[in-house]
Amino acid sequence: MSLFPAYGGGQPLAPGSAKEEAKPEEATATGANWKNNESYIQKHIEDVNIATQEAQPDSSSSSEDSEEEADKDKQEDVPKTKEIPRGKRLEFDASDEFYVDKKSNSSYRNINTLTKPTRPRYKTRMARLRDENHKHRGFSRADSKLSLKNSRYVKKQLPVEALSEEEVARLQEQLTRSKVLVQREPEVLDHWLELHRLLNLNLDKANRLAVAEHQLHTLEAALEHHPSNQQILRLYTDVANATYQASEVAARFEKMLKRNPFEYILWTNLIMVTQGNMARCRVPAVLQIYAYSMRRMHVGHTDEITRRFETTETDVIMLKLFHNCLLFLRQSGNINRMFSVIRLSMELNFPGLTMNCLEASAANEAPLIEFEEMVLGSGMPMPEIWTRVEKLRQAYCYLPYPISTSSSIEDFKGEWDTERYMFSDDIVPYAHALKSPDNRLHLLLVVVQLTKMPLIRSCCLADKLNPCIDEFGETEAIEMLFAVLADRHSYAVSASNYADCDAPMMNLAKEMSVTPSFMPHFVGHDVYADTVSTLILKCSEAFSDEETKRRIFLILWLRFQRLLIVLHKLTGKLTKSYVKDTRNRIREEISKSENREVVRFYTELALCEFEGQNDNDNDWRFFSIFWKIITEKSAESSRISCPDIMHLYIVCAELLIQNRHKDRAIDVLVSLCIETHIILDETSISSKQVIVESIKSGIKLVNAELKALDAQPAEMALEEYFMPNRLLILLRALSLLDTLYDPRNLEVKQFLSDLQQKEFGPEAAKTSERKRFLREQVMEIQLLQLQLSISLAGDIEIYCGFSERKLEDLLDRGLDEFPRNMVFLQHWTNLKTILWHKQRARFIRTKAGIASLAHLVIAAHSRVQIIEPTDTFSKDAIRVAVRNRLINLFETYLPTNSNRSEMEEEQYRALRRNSIYWRLYMTCLSDTKATFQRSREVLLMAIDECPWDKALLMEGGKVLPNELSFLQDLMTEKEIRIFAVPEELGILRDQ
Repeated sequence: MSLFPAYGGGQPLAPGSAKEEAKPEEATATGANWKNNESYIQKHIEDVNIATQEAQPDSSSSSEDSEEEADKDKQEDVPKTKEIPRGKRLEFDASDEFYVDKKSNSSYRNINTLTKPTRPRYKTRMARLRDENHKHRGFSRADSKLSLKNSRYVKKQLPVEALSEEEVARLQEQLTRSKVLVQREPEVLDHWLELHRLLNLNLDKANRLAVAEHQLHTLEAALEHHPSNQQILRLYTDVANATYQASEVAARFEKMLKRNPFEYILWTNLIMVTQGNMARCRVPAVLQIYAYSMRRMHVGHTDEITRRFETTETDVIMLKLFHNCLLFLRQSGNINRMFSVIRLSMELNFPGLTMNCLEASAANEAPLIEFEEMVLGSGMPMPEIWTRVEKLRQAYCYLPYPISTSSSIEDFKGEWDTERYMFSDDIVPYAHALKSPDNRLHLLLVVVQLTKMPLIRSCCLADKLNPCIDEFGETEAIEMLFAVLADRHSYAVSASNYADCDAPMMNLAKEMSVTPSFMPHFVGHDVYADTVSTLILKCSEAFSDEETKRRIFLILWLRFQRLLIVLHKLTGKLTKSYVKDTRNRIREEISKSENREVVRFYTELALCEFEGQNDNDNDWRFFSIFWKIITEKSAESSRISCPDIMHLYIVCAELLIQNRHKDRAIDVLVSLCIETHIILDETSISSKQVIVESIKSGIKLVNAELKALDAQPAEMALEEYFMPNRLLILLRALSLLDTLYDPRNLEVKQFLSDLQQKEFGPEAAKTSERKRFLREQVMEIQLLQLQLSISLAGDIEIYCGFSERKLEDLLDRGLDEFPRNMVFLQHWTNLKTILWHKQRARFIRTKAGIASLAHLVIAAHSRVQIIEPTDTFSKDAIRVAVRNRLINLFETYLPTNSNRSEMEEEQYRALRRNSIYWRLYMTCLSDTKATFQRSREVLLMAIDECPWDKALLMEGGKVLPNELSFLQDLMTEKEIRIFAVPEELGILRDQ
């Protein structure tokens, strides 16, 4: 057969084939004369009327002429149509050796995947009310078709405002002028910032690489004149990260650190180039940079290059790097090494102090085996078994093994984990002795904070202990929200006012907390709580020769005991036996000879008794503690001079106010304002004249304290943040007394307003740390004053003209000046009368990092708690609505949001390095029945931002169980600590 069947070469056709129906002329044409095949010549086909061919009757010639004329007229009227040729039916012939496709295959009509340029881009426009160009219109089919067609193949460019020639010429002149100004006046910072802004406009339409290199060169010149300016360093970091690869950016930072090795921002950026990069992040590589940086701070000023930085205190930078290093160890799961470094650091800085409490105990880990056997025999899928066993071992096996001795080996026989044994090379590079003994308090406070103990409630204290760095991740411990529970703002207002926020806060903490933790819902929480308690007492023992610092840690220990009681109460697990055990522990500690005479400890004991009682209890044991102390101190002296006694009086008055003993509270406050002990006579009632005179006396005492304030240094010592302040106690007493006496009285309120405008004004707060702290505390007192008047009178308008708007303005100013103040965040979360978009916008503007986002999530949940489920709004519908609102919130910060504001972009710089943000995002996606592909994309984005965080990877395995093996391999690759090897669990389950 011929290769081309259409040209058979004159061969005979097979019998029964369709080719036998062909005419002889066609066969001849396809034969020898195939070159002159006439079938391809277009022949002329005459138009023939079918009707005339069918009807041909016999008639005379005369009639035929007339009929022919009529037929011609009809032919002209009928439209001409071409004859459609019929196609031949093709059939399969086995002798042809080829297959004729008679029926189309529908599978070829669909394409499973498209190449990248032709993939459709489905973008959701996240419009806002403030968008000017957005047209609010309904759905249009034509618009949807047009948008789909355009978005599928054409990428729309962002609207860029084209500059006119006059504007370009003006900006170029301004650029030339800025270049001249930085040469003439290089010490002026604004000239360099303006030059950087003009260079970023790219007026010459140059290559972006050339523009970036020009900007970097300019910023390097600016750093020579402003070596430690944070604005220039931040701009340099942004341009370098956007221009070069991570390795080249790291080389540039190393080169800059050789010239200025005592710049904390440069060190953090160098660390994040490795720690925050998916390709470069490995735990040993990151720890190597930490070791090098801390070693450099320990060596200090040793060469001629660093002589000009002799004024820089290296201990401050060392403490910041120490905090970040331990935070990285905790987030990467290396908790054993973290506690080993803590132990070595404390022993180096406090010679003679033994830290055996940070060694593993076989007795504490005994319940672990029983829990593991229950999980292994439960019949759950292997991914779920691995997740639960990993959390169990992390909750119990967080401490390193003790020094290898025969007894310790015998205690842990059969359970020896080599990674829990710490060698000197594992911990020595990260622990150094501080040069100044004054910084040891800062060190121990950082240590206590890293155990997830919430001790920071004030914004000023947060700025002093650990300043917020945009490029560096904050803590992933959600327990920081409990600072308002461990150290309440005031006891004058009942805790039931915050009940709507407490429940969502506890639910959020249960979801986001990571073992080991003292949260009561965790298995093994009591073991970790004992470890934290013992560590705080060891810190107090370290300052045995410094009484003030020793008391600070005992106060923190008492607050921690009170916090545990509150957490057990909120989770419904508080029992009388637990309260009794806590009471016995506190009394045993207070009964020691060195603590027996400290009034502040008895105040904390009374607060623990108050928190431990139920709502229906009439046991006023805490008041008996107050009356006993007052009786003893009044027998010694009739005057109140000690700040601890003044603090006891103010706490006693607030508890009396909460329990509706208004007259008794007024007597206590009057005694405090006149600095005279109260006479314990229940029938005594202060007259109006006595109250007015006591208010005047209190104002005189405040003025005397204000005069003494000028003689004190502008910088506050760290211990002053934890000790009672006479000025603040007097101001609080005046505010409470004035509100109880007459809420309409303006004297004390105007006095506080004058303080905020003059002595503690914004300008004074910028130059003095002490006045800034006092300004923050006075603002809290103003908030308490308004809050108390509402609870007592029940009408917000009674507060001397204060309206709901005044309350919002007070909190708005407070969050603007002190964004990390937990009291202001809690009160703004608790507002129910404000519109959601206003509440949301205020949290977005608050530069508090993950704390503002967490409170925003709590606010979203608390607002829907007042909605009772009905037929229209079921529980599931409300839950889905809240989840959708939260997903919209999380996506607002993402770079994929084309309508993202500058403030949201700035907030994302801090949120993107925090695993809580990504874990909340993935949890909401899993609860709203989102596709696995969408959850997977979010997981990959989160891993790219936080590749070192173990809690994030564990959350990813929970949301996407199919990806768990990949995540386990990633943990192994990054050398993240894994307590339970999957192969080991497989063997144990089979056994």
